[in-house]
Amino acid sequence: MSAASPSLADRAYRELRAAIVDGRLRPGGAIVETDLAEMLGVSRTPVREALRRCELEGYVVRSGNGKRTVTLPTLEGVKQLFAVRTMVEVHAVRLAAERISTAELEQLRELLGKDKRALAQPETELLAELNGEIHGTVIRASRNRTLGGLMRTFQGRPHGFRVFAVGDVDDRRRFVAEHARLVDLLDEGDADRAAELIRTHLERACEILIGDLKLDR
Repeated sequence: MSAASPSLADRAYRELRAAIVDGRLRPGGAIVETDLAEMLGVSRTPVREALRRCELEGYVVRSGNGKRTVTLPTLEGVKQLFAVRTMVEVHAVRLAAERISTAELEQLRELLGKDKRALAQPETELLAELNGEIHGTVIRASRNRTLGGLMRTFQGRPHGFRVFAVGDVDDRRRFVAEHARLVDLLDEGDADRAAELIRTHLERACEILIGDLKLDR
């Protein structure tokens, strides 16, 4: 059997990876090639290639009997992810407080409006997307490409950003309010308070994710 065309294999990989990252395929859940091929609308050949890539990147794990499952996050793994992400974002926020443009502040204000409307609906999937856009805009405002590259890595890790769509309604209100406060502090150029806010913001996000995934403490 010939290998799948690069475009078809790449599409299967991107869609499989997205399904893991956004939670459609749950941690620890079994992966069956035929079911996955049907979900992605492709044959089993590109699915196999997509699974191999996801195994190499740590999204999928294969047991001794050959069965594949979505990688189950560990307590230590989540803590390490957020520890590094916090260091990156704290530094980025400090830089953004000095470098953010008027246009970027206006963009953030528009995103905040959408954030509040999504909270009122409520639309948790949209909240998660907006969270990524807000944090991404702040990172870009730091004018540091290395930090931007690191954040794109975090965005691709399972559960790294979806946390902002979980928790209870009070948690979501708090996240939205903190986004608004962060933008105010960036507008004021208050690097110290903005950095402290993002630190506590991410610490709370980590705690919620650990609880949502029911990881042993």
